[in-house]
Amino acid sequence: MEALKAEEFLAQLISCREAFWEKMNAERKSYGAEKPLSAAIVLRRLQFGVVMERKAAEVTARWVGQIPDLDLQQPMSEYVVNELKHTSILRKRIAELSGDPDALWNQPLKELKELWDYHASLESLCELIASVQFGHEEFFPRTSKSFIARVESIDPQTASVYRDTLLADEAGHEWIAPEILRRYATDAKTQKKCLEALKIGCELFGKAIQSFNQSLPA
Repeated sequence: MEALKAEEFLAQLISCREAFWEKMNAERKSYGAEKPLSAAIVLRRLQFGVVMERKAAEVTARWVGQIPDLDLQQPMSEYVVNELKHTSILRKRIAELSGDPDALWNQPLKELKELWDYHASLESLCELIASVQFGHEEFFPRTSKSFIARVESIDPQTASVYRDTLLADEAGHEWIAPEILRRYATDAKTQKKCLEALKIGCELFGKAIQSFNQSLPA
């Protein structure tokens, strides 16, 4: 099999990712992802965010030193710093709400652990980028906008954390993942591995999201 041209390869990844989003989005209401929010559910959502942000930083950090081009190495290092900054902001907000910032970090759901264990096991930068930053992380702005709309009336400060910091920072680094894949995922073997990583990452993410929502207090 010959390697695809860069834009054809990215289009293939996008098609796979969006097909999964359509499936996941159709299923979300069936397991309570859009249920009315309570203070306890908001707190749990913030604890979930701590895990997602901190783990994204951890699994990415090990690859930053191996990015050959400085114009991509620097923004990826800034991405790691941003994810840890978001972790600190979320932990602070949880503490303000008298919650345990590390509750889900210290006792992760089985499906959430499986997701990040998989990412940690990937054997190349491109596979990780395809699975995380170009994969399920693209769903974060979509689910966050729904969360912001629902939380605004009961907890405007938490809504502001997501809208004015987390989402604003996400928008600033969305260009990095596709550019890394354009430059470095140029052979057929790497492209195949990236596609497989994206598929598995999205599937595991879907299971983690379902498990998380089903674990929420009534």
